Amino acid sequence: MRKFYNLKRLTLTASLLLLSVAATFAQRISGRVTDARTKEALAGVTVLATGTTQGATTDGSGNYILPLKAAGTYTIRFSAIGSETRESKVPVGSGESVVLNVELTESNASLSEVVVVGSRSTQVRTSVETVAPVDVIQSRDLAATGQVEPTQQLNFVAPSFNSSRQTVADGTDHIDPATIRGLGPDQVLVLLNGKRRHNQALVNVNGTIGRGSVGTDLNALPATALERVEVLRDGAASQYGSDAIAGVINLRLKEKIGTSVNAQFGQQYAGDGRVLLLGVNHGFRLGKEGVLSVTVEGRSREATNRAGTYTGPVYFNWVNNGVVNQALRAQDEARIAQRGFSRENNMQIGNSAVDNIATFINMRLPVSKTATFYANGGYNYRRGIAAGFYRYPFQNTQIDTTIYRNGYLPQIQSTIQDYSGTAGLSGKSESGWNWDVSAVYGGNQFRFDVKNSLNASLARATTRPDRTQSEFYAGTLRFNQLTTDAGVSRDFGSQLGLNSFNVAGGLSYRVDNYQISAGEETSWQSYNQAPPATQFAAGAQVFPGFRPTNAVNATRNVFAAYVDVESDITSRLLLNAATRFENYSDFGGNVAWKVAGRYKIVDEILSIRGSISTGFRAPSMHQRLFSAVSTQFVNVGGTLTPLQVGTFRNGEAIANAFGIPQLKAERSLNYALGLTSRPVSNLSITVDAYQIDITDRIVLTGQFQRGTSTSGQVVTGILDGAGARDVNAAAFFTNAINTRTRGLDVVVSTSPRINTGKLDLTLAANFNRTEITELRGTERIPNDNTFGNVLFNRQQRGFIELANPRSKITLGANYTINKLRFNVRATRFGEVAVRDPSNAALDETYSPKIVTDINIGYALTKAITIAVGANNALDVYPDKIKNTQAFVSPPLDNTSFGRFVYSRNATQFGFNGGYYFVNLTANF
Repeated sequence: MRKFYNLKRLTLTASLLLLSVAATFAQRISGRVTDARTKEALAGVTVLATGTTQGATTDGSGNYILPLKAAGTYTIRFSAIGSETRESKVPVGSGESVVLNVELTESNASLSEVVVVGSRSTQVRTSVETVAPVDVIQSRDLAATGQVEPTQQLNFVAPSFNSSRQTVADGTDHIDPATIRGLGPDQVLVLLNGKRRHNQALVNVNGTIGRGSVGTDLNALPATALERVEVLRDGAASQYGSDAIAGVINLRLKEKIGTSVNAQFGQQYAGDGRVLLLGVNHGFRLGKEGVLSVTVEGRSREATNRAGTYTGPVYFNWVNNGVVNQALRAQDEARIAQRGFSRENNMQIGNSAVDNIATFINMRLPVSKTATFYANGGYNYRRGIAAGFYRYPFQNTQIDTTIYRNGYLPQIQSTIQDYSGTAGLSGKSESGWNWDVSAVYGGNQFRFDVKNSLNASLARATTRPDRTQSEFYAGTLRFNQLTTDAGVSRDFGSQLGLNSFNVAGGLSYRVDNYQISAGEETSWQSYNQAPPATQFAAGAQVFPGFRPTNAVNATRNVFAAYVDVESDITSRLLLNAATRFENYSDFGGNVAWKVAGRYKIVDEILSIRGSISTGFRAPSMHQRLFSAVSTQFVNVGGTLTPLQVGTFRNGEAIANAFGIPQLKAERSLNYALGLTSRPVSNLSITVDAYQIDITDRIVLTGQFQRGTSTSGQVVTGILDGAGARDVNAAAFFTNAINTRTRGLDVVVSTSPRINTGKLDLTLAANFNRTEITELRGTERIPNDNTFGNVLFNRQQRGFIELANPRSKITLGANYTINKLRFNVRATRFGEVAVRDPSNAALDETYSPKIVTDINIGYALTKAITIAVGANNALDVYPDKIKNTQAFVSPPLDNTSFGRFVYSRNATQFGFNGGYYFVNLTANF
């Protein structure tokens, strides 16, 4: 009887509560939203009563119910991904229920849509109403770039995002480093449908942007599967955890019923680099309100080559530190003529060749009135091939002329596999708590194979039957991640007499696994006889395989807990506060916090927003555990010289002998202040300034080389004492620098009213500067004139401060009239520069350039559109390398005897020139 009595009392209390809520929201607007062209129901449309915090979302049948607190005349805004935002004024009487059905037309507008990333509040907000700047980029904007890979698409539509393909950079030729606000690829967090996305297996160890970092492979996702991308430009470690120092990229997958097809054929003006794309997405209806979206996409990209004419020695080495031996040069020229050797294009300097196939699914299925099951997952398979430096016959320690009579161009073949799966359940309890539980598993693996190469030490072992081996398996990198999350949120605004007071909290448990598998023995082994015999280069040329001593299979656990509070204190003032604790099993814990706010100075017209936050980035397992011996070409006396460079693992004997301490987390302090304005309904303006201070930033040091100098003798003794006699130089990961980044983001988006057709205009700009404020050595490697220039030399400093454009300004126009669509975009990439490791006379600076893209589309039918266009339509190239004097002493040459026409160390937008394409899209 007592249980029955308690149940009756609980039922009575719930009934009274429901009656109270019903009385509060006695009036409402309801209706159905459909597509103006297909008449299909539109699910996920955001319905907002502007000037209030009252919002709703359409269900799978396009229906919505918008409760209102009071009678009055409301402006109701309907916004949806890929559709034009529509507003209607509706008078609602006390206790009245008004029916409002609307049709939405397709739209290209993108920078003022409702956003999800950056807040766990249930309140609906647009990008001009949030406490932090967010770019919302729709699939149409991505496709309109004419690019086929997500990194390159974002590069031309997101002002603070930069990514350019690298060349002659080992594995980095195959995975594009991507940055936000000029920081490292590993200082931005990537989410997929709001859940943490796993990192790539590759760590960038060559001389490129992002050297020493571990990013996320955005190109593993099929662009055809993306509905939109949200780029949060603010520190968010307190909300999402490690890596979110510069910001967050949230990739949203399609959930639309119907079929879309995207096909493209394109090619560089120069006649190479052909691109083929075919992507198909189909959305199935599951039951009455569920959806299953399936995507299959294939991409094929041929290589490009912009190598210059080689002017250096081929068969006889007739130049030494710029001084020419004319007799040997004459012999060399005679041999070249005799054998018909071509100095033209014996290098491949440009895009790697890549074939890519990917499939992805995304589903959402209500399992009850209060709970929804969701899942997504996919697989990506990619094969690529890129070349290293040509090995000439005179380079006798790297070649056997009985095998390669005229030298050879070794190649790295990559096999990259990326896979992920997410399953979760979300819903709302009877007491009003929103809840979500999920599990995400993902991984990336990178297999190295070397072709058209040799192991020079093996080639001299005449008793070996495999001495002429030219192909090698060099090993595999793997990274896997399992993340489980549980979160809840509830808005207590009505109980507290506030417009909103959303409280969110949750727990997370993550397991990271990093592996290095050794290559076959001949890919890394030295077959040299004991001194004094000549020592030939060991391992496969261009990429010596991972050794058994490099192999690792390690796991770490990460526990996290967070609390997030967001409140509309008044109709004008919005405040947000968040804190997050994370504990890593391999290095300890961290607490991050954030406070942010937005104040409407003039309703709907002008607001001010700002934030202060701390952040952190845990050392990646790759940075803690990676080790390898690789052939790297280092500028020695003005000549690119091959060295066997060992990257040694943190905490092991050689690192300890150099005094390298254990890695610790990077920490940041972020400040942001901005203005947002929507002076009229078709114009939005955001201006945001920021400062990001990072301490203990993790870098990969320069190469500590053997040599005759004092420091060289110290290095020789350490390496020999640790048994690394076959290594010419050593490098390590260490917390060596502090940096300060300051910048300004500006985004202006408008759709001016014109008599004929529809016009959308967007101006987006980022101005950014990063400076190193402190460089710290160790007891064994002090920051002095001897070791400091090696610990983090001028070139490495340049990668941080100068290699990314300090400004990027994009002006885009989209004009639609009847069946025609015109898209024009001009992007100005700011100045970049390269510093030489030791000689300031070899520094290079490359001036700003403007790249223009043009796209013209015609609707053949309501469902099918054909477009022709050109990226970099005016065939603009970066400045050529200026220091080209190879035959002076000392040499003032950055071209490697003419082989490099354009810099490979700092590329604003690549150096492939113009690209034309034909694109066919269909939507059914």
